[in-house]
Amino acid sequence: MLLRLTGIFFLIFCSFIVLADETKIVPDKTDQWSFTDKNGSVKNGELVFDGTQAISKGFYLPLEWNDTKLSAKFKVESGPDNKVLACGFIVKAFNAQHYYYVHFDRRSAILVRFDESNSWLEIKRVAVPNRQAETWYDAALEIKGDTLKVFFDGKELYEVQDSNIKGAGRIGFYGSDGIAHVKDIIVSGQAERAVSEFKNPKPLWVHVCTDAGAGGYEAFPDVCRLKDGRLLCVFYAGYGHVSVPNESLPKGGRIVSCYSSDEGQTWTKAETIIDTPLDDRDPSVVQLPDGRILLSFFTYVPQQGEQRPHTKTCLSESNDNGKTWSEPKILFKDVPVSQPIRILSDGTLLLPLYLESNQQKCGAVSLSYDNAKTWSEAIVIPNGGPPLDAETDVIELKDGTLYAIQRPWMGVSYSKDKGKTWSVSEHAGFEGHCPYLLRTKNDVILLATRIPQTSLRLSRDECKTWSAPILVDHFGGAYPSMVELKDGSILIVYYEEGTGSSIRAKRFNVTKTGVEWLPMQP
Repeated sequence: MLLRLTGIFFLIFCSFIVLADETKIVPDKTDQWSFTDKNGSVKNGELVFDGTQAISKGFYLPLEWNDTKLSAKFKVESGPDNKVLACGFIVKAFNAQHYYYVHFDRRSAILVRFDESNSWLEIKRVAVPNRQAETWYDAALEIKGDTLKVFFDGKELYEVQDSNIKGAGRIGFYGSDGIAHVKDIIVSGQAERAVSEFKNPKPLWVHVCTDAGAGGYEAFPDVCRLKDGRLLCVFYAGYGHVSVPNESLPKGGRIVSCYSSDEGQTWTKAETIIDTPLDDRDPSVVQLPDGRILLSFFTYVPQQGEQRPHTKTCLSESNDNGKTWSEPKILFKDVPVSQPIRILSDGTLLLPLYLESNQQKCGAVSLSYDNAKTWSEAIVIPNGGPPLDAETDVIELKDGTLYAIQRPWMGVSYSKDKGKTWSVSEHAGFEGHCPYLLRTKNDVILLATRIPQTSLRLSRDECKTWSAPILVDHFGGAYPSMVELKDGSILIVYYEEGTGSSIRAKRFNVTKTGVEWLPMQP
């Protein structure tokens, strides 16, 4: 009798947790969904996500699945030509920051893995030409074992394997850079009643700025600590990677600023600080001991026929904590700059530069001994033959030696006389772009670069050796910059690259074995 009762109980229990192989979900009850913001809603049997300002997500709470196929119809309302008008299908959602998804934008179907540290670990993409706004499309994302399949308009687009797949999770959808509608939701596969709380962990990154008002493309950030305790981030704003003057942006790309009073958690609205008639780019910022803030950048004119691009390195300063800025002073012609002025131990100011001419490509520096009133001619860092696109950065070592590192094969050079002369550059053993150096209070030297993706290396022996790269983010924009926070953690800012590129910030601690990523708390 006991055995029979146990069997009956088991059958009842199984019938409770294991549901039909096909589940039709009609969005009619808001409490069945967990929306990440107020811009997600249930209306007339549809899910509606207003992602025009920021991605808006919703997750179905009652059930979860292992192997499953999520099918639905979606459409995205019309929007500006520079918006991607995306709708996303989500499976295996363990929480609101950890899942797989397929991102259907205007032109592509992109399969991505999202976890707490990286929102875009791209697995594969294919083109989906001629997708129209205001049109309903059938789409699906299937996951079985370690295999994922993506379907669009009734056809299988591709199949891939991913070894990270495990465990049951919820399904969901989102809208990004547009207003997305979802209906006729069918989830295939055995469902289980979800018993765990669905959480939305604190993000490991925040946006410093998503749109500075110059075309929606932000790039090349630099951050510094001001004497009043705030963080100042300056960056490029335009409509693309190069934003020459046109009808919509008559002065081309500009330089803008944002401030944070809470250690990088939140940032003020972007304000324009430099906007000459040319494309103004690659800004960097430093505050001197006397309180002046120096902003270095260069203007850019693209190549015309056989003529090389034309650049001018400029310097502007603020004497009132960034409220106003002086007219830019031209320091060099055809000698660009990408990294901030470095203050040496003897008070000398060093401006990292690089040369790009038909004769040579190499790093360089300029020195000022009078607090930026005058600057030396560009002092060449020998490249040893192979051209270096440079984007030079320099750090002072404990013994007073200057260490310079340069793009792209990470050419390393030393100066024993505070920058007046330099050794021939030697290969550091790895590649990278836009290097940025920072010494922590514990004398660990950090090197952030683009390649691979946005990455970080550590040196505990004064730049003699470097760790393997530590992934900061999957984005390949980079041009990173770092600042030490009051609690000893490090804030790194960088940019995403691509249409609608934005500025991001993450926070980490340096540990004995690498780094520990810390939550941001907006």
